[in-house]
Parts: sequence; structure tokens; C-alpha cells
Amino acid sequence: MPMGMLTNRKTLACLSVLVSLAACQARTPSPTLSPAPPIQQTAPTAPAVVASPSPMSSAAQTPSAAASAAAVANATTTVVATATPGALATTVATPEPSAAPGLQLCSPLQGVDWAVLPEMISNPFHPPRAGSDDPHQAVDFADIGADGLPLQGLALTGRGVQAVLHGRVAAVVASRFPYGNALLVETPLELLPGAWLEALSLPTPAPTLAAIPALTCPSAEPLEYDPEKRSLYLLYAHLEAPPAFEPGQEVGCGDLIGSVGMSGNALNPHLHLEARVGPAGIRLGSMAHYDTSATPQEMANYCQWRVSGLFQLVDPMLLWGVGEAEE
Repeated sequence: MPMGMLTNRKTLACLSVLVSLAACQARTPSPTLSPAPPIQQTAPTAPAVVASPSPMSSAAQTPSAAASAAAVANATTTVVATATPGALATTVATPEPSAAPGLQLCSPLQGVDWAVLPEMISNPFHPPRAGSDDPHQAVDFADIGADGLPLQGLALTGRGVQAVLHGRVAAVVASRFPYGNALLVETPLELLPGAWLEALSLPTPAPTLAAIPALTCPSAEPLEYDPEKRSLYLLYAHLEAPPAFEPGQEVGCGDLIGSVGMSGNALNPHLHLEARVGPAGIRLGSMAHYDTSATPQEMANYCQWRVSGLFQLVDPMLLWGVGEAEE
């Protein structure tokens, strides 16, 4: 076969193949791609802060916890900006000064509840007639050794004595007869709630006695006081050591003022708690009697306190009734 004819046949064959391929592609539909879902861009958010429930948010808050929570709630908030640009400000709570707490009544013996005090009375209140210095013008509390202790049944020294009421020191007695080491604290009646005053059955002011036949009461510097106002005076006597206080010094309810001892006219360790009402603002300094070492001023102060009628006796256990009601 001539070369020209052979070349033409090859050309025609190739063209036929190309035409066939084109026809196949026309008959086979191209797959369609679903459009991709649009990408949603969200602005970056700060991580969520999950607030843990505060342990003090419970309804069963203690009084002190509730007071603390109230103090924080009433706090003045100060915003302090940080030095980093764009950073969140730090909130600092600055508590406002808390108000002074209401008047409280505390047990005279450290670690002893009001309910237990009657069980510790070694000598009850048994006042004599007006003007007499006979016993017993106070209540004595003794710390008796419990079963199983080496000193079972014996009165013990050393238990802490604490202030029953908030007040100011009216006298400091150091190793003087008959009170031994003692502290006298004044609380103005105007600070006591009305219910307390009613429970105490306070006596009305009595005229002072011109003379005390039973005692030697020398003349001395007259006492200064406010006759228009009255106060409750509590005497803590027979302490183990002289009180480290000064007249006029403030004493808080529950403050430790000494420990149970047997100083002065005491046959065994006990706390002698004596209560009287009298003119407000008296400062006796010290007082003593029945002792040749007592100064005329100390003897005169003792007479004013015990037998003159300027101060009227109050049963200290009436305070126990108030304390029981408060608990």
C-alpha cells in the first residue's frame, strides 16, 4: 500500500477516537459539589467564671458570721485600676468601722456557763440589816475538784475570773483586809436594757447613815460623784493576785481580770461577787478595814461601800437570771 494512503488511514482513525471520547464526556454528567457551609466567626469571649457558693451564705449562720457578712455587705467599694491596658479592674472591699456591739452579760468564771453557776455556790447571798457589816453580802463561787482528781472535794485556785459587764474600774484593792485582792467595776444603769433593770429589782436610793456604831469610820476626803445618775457596781474579791488595772480604766464583758484565790479574809479559794447600786462616777481607789495597816481613807471608803447606805445591795444571782434568759 502506498505510504500516502496509509498515513491518511491513521489520521482518520485518530480523529474517530477523539470524536468518540468527546461523545462519552457529553453523555456522562459531571458531579455537582454542594456548597460548603459558611464559616461563622464568633468573637472571643472571656472564660466563664463559676461562683462557688460561699460557706457563709447558708441560712444557718452564726451570729458572728452574720455580723461579718453584714459588715462586708455594707463595705465601701474602692475600684483600683491595674497598670495593664485593657485589663479588668480589681475590686477591693474596704469595710467601714463596725458599730459597737450591744451590752452583753458574761459568766464571772472562765469556762463556766451560766447554767452551771448555781452548782458552784459555796456561800449564798444572805444580806444583813441595813448598816450592819455582818455576812453574807455577796455570793461565793468555789471551784471544787471533780471526782477522780487528786483534790477531789477541795476548792481549787487558779480558774480565770472575768468581767460580767462592760464598765470602768472604780477601785483596785491589793492585799487589803477583808477583800484581799479585789477589783470594783462600775456600769451606768442608763446602759442596761429595761428588761435587765426590771429583772434586777433595783432598790430605791436610801439616805446615808449619820453614824455607824458597829464600825470605826474616820473622816476623810469626801467622795465625788453624780447624784443625778446611778450605776451598778460589781466587786470581784479574794483574787489570787493584785489586779493589774487602774481606776477609770475600761473593762469589757468577758475580759480576764484575775483568777480565783483566797486572799484577804478567805478560809478557802473562792470568788466573792458583790453587787450594789449607788451614785454614778465614784472612784474609791482602795478600801480596807479591821487591819491596823489600813489608812483612814481606806477605812472611810470601806464604810461608804459597805454600811453607809450610799450603796444598796443587789442579789448577784439576779444577774444569773438575766444571763440565763440571754443564752
